[in-house]
Amino acid sequence: MRKSASIRCAAFAAASIDGRIAQSSTSGTDWTSAEDWRFFQTSLKEMDAVIAGRSTYEVAKDKLSKRNTIVLTSKVRDIRISGSVVFINPKSYDLKKFLQSKKYKKVGIVGGAKVYDYCLRRKLMDELFLTIEPYVFTKGVPLFAGSEFKKYNFKLLSVKKLNKQGTILLQYKNAD
Repeated sequence: MRKSASIRCAAFAAASIDGRIAQSSTSGTDWTSAEDWRFFQTSLKEMDAVIAGRSTYEVAKDKLSKRNTIVLTSKVRDIRISGSVVFINPKSYDLKKFLQSKKYKKVGIVGGAKVYDYCLRRKLMDELFLTIEPYVFTKGVPLFAGSEFKKYNFKLLSVKKLNKQGTILLQYKNAD
């Protein structure tokens, strides 16, 4: 692993064939299949905590507030805690140090695009579980929202067809 072996971070995303994870930053994932939803929920049960962006948290607040959730947001200056939810400004606090201080072993990254990009660039993405749904959106939120080009290497570990409609689950390991 690229970092301390004590924390394993796995990103979970569902995308259209053209790589869009949502119509907008405020839209949900009601377009994903029941099979993807079951996989996602089963996987999150194994996680000690999840990382989400503020918009993703607002869309899924009811579900995310019931688990250990770290919300990355520029709307707070210092760490703010509300029950099991911690709001952190990633520009003013080291997320890796926070995760280590909590002694989390498994952390799920649940989006959005800026959060996926942030975690990837800071070596906080060991695995990527990507569900491809059989849709083309032509416009919307891309999977990663980086402002600078950089190539990251991943190794495909598995491909699983989830349903007859053509939903596919890809499991990748970060090879960098």
